[in-house]
Amino acid sequence: MSACIIAPVVELSLALTIGSRIGVYEVSGALGAGGMGEVYRARDTKLDRDVALKILPDSFATDPERIARFQREAKALAALNHPNVGAIYGMETAAGVTALVLELVEGPTLADRIAGASNDIVGASKDAPLLMRRGGSSDPPVSAIPVDEALAIARQIADALDAAHEQGIVHRDLKPSNIKLRPDGTVKVLDFGLARAMSPDASRSGGALSMSPTITTPAAMTGLGAILGTAAYMSPEQARGKTVDKRADIWAFGVVLYEMLTGHRAFGGDEMSDVFASVLAREPDVALLPKDLPESIRQVLRVCLQKDPKLRARDIGDVKLVMAGTFESVAPAPVVSDTLPRRASPWRAAAWIAASAIIGGAAVGAALWALTPRPATPIARFLLDTPAGPALAFGGAAATDIAITPDGTRVLYLAAGSGGFDLVVRPVNRLETIVLARQATNPFVSPDGSWVGYATGGEWMKVSITGGPPVSLWKGGGGAPRGASWGPDNTIVFASQGTLGLRRGPAAGGTPEVLTKSDKGDFGHLWPEVLPGGRGVLFTIARNTGLGAEAMEVAVLDLATGQHKTLVRGGSYARYARSGHIVYGVAGTLRAASFDLNRLEVTGDPVPVLEGVMTKQSGAANFSLADDGTLVYVAARADTAEQRSLVWVDRTGREETIDAPPRAYLYPRISPDGTKAALDIRDQLADIWIWDFERETLQRLTNDSGADRAPAWSPDSRRIALSSQAGGAAGNLSWQAADGTGTVERLNDSPNQQFPAAFTPDGSGLLFWEVGNETRWDMGIVGLKDKRQATHLAKTAFNESNPEVSPDGRWVAYQSDESGQFEVYVRPFPNVDAGGRWLVSNGGGTRPVWAQNGRELFYLVEPGRVMAVPIQPGATFTWGNPQMVFDGPYVAGNAGRTYDVSPDGRRFLMIKDAPRQGKDPAPEPKLVIVQNWVEELKRLVPR
Repeated sequence: MSACIIAPVVELSLALTIGSRIGVYEVSGALGAGGMGEVYRARDTKLDRDVALKILPDSFATDPERIARFQREAKALAALNHPNVGAIYGMETAAGVTALVLELVEGPTLADRIAGASNDIVGASKDAPLLMRRGGSSDPPVSAIPVDEALAIARQIADALDAAHEQGIVHRDLKPSNIKLRPDGTVKVLDFGLARAMSPDASRSGGALSMSPTITTPAAMTGLGAILGTAAYMSPEQARGKTVDKRADIWAFGVVLYEMLTGHRAFGGDEMSDVFASVLAREPDVALLPKDLPESIRQVLRVCLQKDPKLRARDIGDVKLVMAGTFESVAPAPVVSDTLPRRASPWRAAAWIAASAIIGGAAVGAALWALTPRPATPIARFLLDTPAGPALAFGGAAATDIAITPDGTRVLYLAAGSGGFDLVVRPVNRLETIVLARQATNPFVSPDGSWVGYATGGEWMKVSITGGPPVSLWKGGGGAPRGASWGPDNTIVFASQGTLGLRRGPAAGGTPEVLTKSDKGDFGHLWPEVLPGGRGVLFTIARNTGLGAEAMEVAVLDLATGQHKTLVRGGSYARYARSGHIVYGVAGTLRAASFDLNRLEVTGDPVPVLEGVMTKQSGAANFSLADDGTLVYVAARADTAEQRSLVWVDRTGREETIDAPPRAYLYPRISPDGTKAALDIRDQLADIWIWDFERETLQRLTNDSGADRAPAWSPDSRRIALSSQAGGAAGNLSWQAADGTGTVERLNDSPNQQFPAAFTPDGSGLLFWEVGNETRWDMGIVGLKDKRQATHLAKTAFNESNPEVSPDGRWVAYQSDESGQFEVYVRPFPNVDAGGRWLVSNGGGTRPVWAQNGRELFYLVEPGRVMAVPIQPGATFTWGNPQMVFDGPYVAGNAGRTYDVSPDGRRFLMIKDAPRQGKDPAPEPKLVIVQNWVEELKRLVPR
């Protein structure tokens, strides 16, 4: 059935025949006709979809003034896109025929549903037959639409009216035949604004809203039934020919609701004069209403069906509150009478009663509220299986892949498609899916849930969440897209790889403005999230591409001042939860911290709240939060959970398993005495652990609120240096006693994130490398004796990292990308500028480490090839050709050293991905839904 049938008819004039075309639309059948034209099903041959074509009457199509006015109206109507509103796609003219292109909605009209429910209709017409029932209003109530179903339909109709009224659009012709019921339960209100757009007197009234055109132009109608059908839903001011506003729609809403509940017209009659007399002078028979009807719904009918518009509800949003029973908690239920009072205002009476109740019972009510236990909101977890066909897929390394509508009812995700990724929408409570766009990434949703934005081919687009033609917002983005967020002011903040940082553009399309600029050397400002109220924007600062979350910061931009500040270091992809928290990702774990929305500040320490969330190496975490507290995330697969094992590998490549449990190991360091290994474990705890080779025990060393990274042993094996974020530090140099006694002690303060590399052989200094704002990776040394002054060993426009001093203290080896790729270099130490710089790798190399005897320098060629360079000890640096020691499937990590050498130089401590269990080595990722997750969040992270 069409989205825009006015009334099914037996015969059509057939202005179009099957197979004829209007533009790109090919007619496939006739659907019906009404006062505003004939309706056909057609195929959009360009976008390969079905649409409804409404052929406008000749009297309309041949009037240039009316066509021009309609085109202006259509532009406004096209902007009205809501899940409960039938969309207008455009207007086409060909061979003297003018047609509206409308969304095609399958399913019966509400008129069909009412007729089917009451089952007492005479005649074939579905628009006017309710005027021809047996008997009259004195008949006993019939079995109309069940109350629960009727109210569910009414709520969606009210939502549609609310969205239209917010944009200044009044329907003016609301009736059951203009309301469609889709098989999935979605209600669609059709022909919004067309009554005004097609009115012949609109120009004379200066654009003011007046009577329905179905009354002012009876010759244009298909028959008496259509006239009577519309007249029965007219407000009294419409019937009198007076100017009307959105209160006319509120009247019609009450009439439609009454008809659903009773199966009878609120205002009937066999002649037009009878219908008008009923609308102007009579009251609906409330005795026909179901006896168990909630008082709040009776009140809705009272406030909607006041004949004087000054006494009628002024806003459909208020009507929605009454439907929800909001005012029942502060006022006793009014006395039910046999007729709907004509002029009494329920709002005025309710206000006096509510005021008395509040003043008289405030103290008692407060005490009872405090003492009365309130049941906890249930938390539900379940898998949202994707249907057979395209599998869940993932876009670029830093792209976002999933989103959820603010009300938590629909999930957006990417699926494998031909030549790219399909953007799919899936209702949480249904199995069906809709492909919204092809070759799409980075989905995001408008605050009202009606639009979905996405990126494709360097262009940002939007599309209705119910499907339809995509709309271009702006082209280009200065690099690959990196997420977007739709603000409450109808602007979109988006990010792209590059130095422009965040930008903002109007949701209707236009020229974006620059909000932030990345610092020189930064990877960019990524993954924005506009905060409620539109005052600020959460986003991620990526300090460098190769470091993952450890080189990222969660920041907030104050849109009022244009200034931004860092909230959390060592995390990424932050989202705001309505419970008053920010939630962000760290290596497959979600962490949360309480957040003051007014001050734009974190007010508590971060706490791990959920493990196993699929997170990309870029830091893009696959989760999304709805305003209603629902969480959706992609459960981490075996190959993304980073479960790894430790192995010894000898110089022949033979492996020996170490019985340490599978964990997310990274950056292992063997103690100089060879008895233990310090391990950076990238799980939800983000701490340093100690593996005892002899006792075969794994013991946690650090235990603080910040992430601890990159251990390095002191020469005497008594201390371990690390990068610590304890106390909110950026990730500064710290150390801790290796036996676990004492606490983590900070060695210096720096705004940059620093990583220890190695102690000097005499233990007087600690070499490190840091992520700088302007010069990217720089290496330096901090003294450990007196003032602990940090100085740079090299600070250039290139990336230098992983420095390590030779056992004799003469040379420092490090990696640099000055040649265009990373290579291993050696310089004199401690004065690195004292003549000499030698390239010792051949064809690329990273992560150098000296043998304890000083006669070899090892380095790594990614992903897992270990090389050895022979070194001749002495006052001058002498080296030989690199030779491969072994090659294997070992973890290369991000940027730090992911292997180490035993003190005797015979074995290498390497990291391998742990073998997957079961027959399926790579299970498909799953979407997990957690409803009311914010309740759990509030328990885990009290504000």
